[in-house]
Amino acid sequence: MKTQVSNNIISSIELLDEIVEDKSVPKNIRITCEKTKKILTGDGDEKVKIDTAIQNLDLLADNVQVPTYTRMQIWNIVSLLESS
Repeated sequence: MKTQVSNNIISSIELLDEIVEDKSVPKNIRITCEKTKKILTGDGDEKVKIDTAIQNLDLLADNVQVPTYTRMQIWNIVSLLESS
């Protein structure tokens, strides 16, 4: 189970990197994704990091500035994290 959790986090970080590197995504969205990535890669309890990341991403998904494709990527990341 631990490996699956780690794989989900790694996949989530890779997807967050895609959003951060996409220059068509508004800067404030990319900054929040970068902060969320740092939370996931930082020290601390894994469940707390996952919950914090999900909260950040839920707020992003509700933002009207988020392009549709990026919103779908965010939902995908949330799904990965929720299954961790």
